[in-house]
Amino acid sequence: MVEKDTQEADISYAEAEPKPEIQEQTWDGSQNLEPRLNGANILLFEDFETPGYQQKWPVHWGSAPGAGTVTLPSQYVFAGKHSAYLEAQKGRHESAGGGEYVPKTPIDEVAYVRLYLRLEDGFSMGTSSQLKLFSVRGGARVEDTYGGAGGKPTGRDKFSVTLAMDNWMKLHFYYYYPDQRGGFGDWTYCETSFFRQAGLSSGKWYCVELMLKNSSPGQKNGQLKVWLDGRLVGNVDHLRFRDVSEVKIRRFTMEGYFGGGNVSDTSPKNQRLYIDNYVVSTKPIGCLAARPLVRNP
Repeated sequence: MVEKDTQEADISYAEAEPKPEIQEQTWDGSQNLEPRLNGANILLFEDFETPGYQQKWPVHWGSAPGAGTVTLPSQYVFAGKHSAYLEAQKGRHESAGGGEYVPKTPIDEVAYVRLYLRLEDGFSMGTSSQLKLFSVRGGARVEDTYGGAGGKPTGRDKFSVTLAMDNWMKLHFYYYYPDQRGGFGDWTYCETSFFRQAGLSSGKWYCVELMLKNSSPGQKNGQLKVWLDGRLVGNVDHLRFRDVSEVKIRRFTMEGYFGGGNVSDTSPKNQRLYIDNYVVSTKPIGCLAARPLVRNP
């Protein structure tokens, strides 16, 4: 896990490793790209340091994530001087500040999304069975990537994967694809070791990275992976996401959505999820560190 105290939160990471010289910004979002990240692979980098960052995010029907930002001094800032938050409200499924990112060009093959995530101290699931954290969504059109709960994808319309946690805060994939077992998406838990499930605790910062590799049309060669603090904890392969090449990765969401349709599946109180240094890329991203992580995509 990643933990920082408030006195360290505004240290420049460029001191640990020289920042590569970049002639111009080639990605959406903040200019302050993290050291080690290759701007040629980055689609979006957001550190929430710039006022009005939400107006710069490419979206389709929705908005950029963030109900607001917090400023140092605060344990809820991971890097720099600001972070953003989603506000879960008692008795509601949705969290205020959920949002989307829609790249200008759809991604045909593979996408990575990484963020730093912290649940507010004392965060509670109550009786809710699931909290959807963030997602990668695909479709033949971006309009196809909205909604569809309870409906099995056809291979010609859409697919999605959501990283979520259950009532015990254990992480799992929740994914819709043509070969799912029923009308609702399949679940696969993340594990730190054999039969030891990976999970989150409140009051701590985590580096979380999700990968979706799209399948070749009609083939079962799609894949999902998730890393927690740089450690691979989830891997699902042999997935068929599409039967036609038009079905591409088109949308990324930050959700904070509790449960399903029952009152028991809502947030038990007003509480926040904090996010910092949000990245979308076509190559592996890794965690903020003085030494790069080496791993296979």
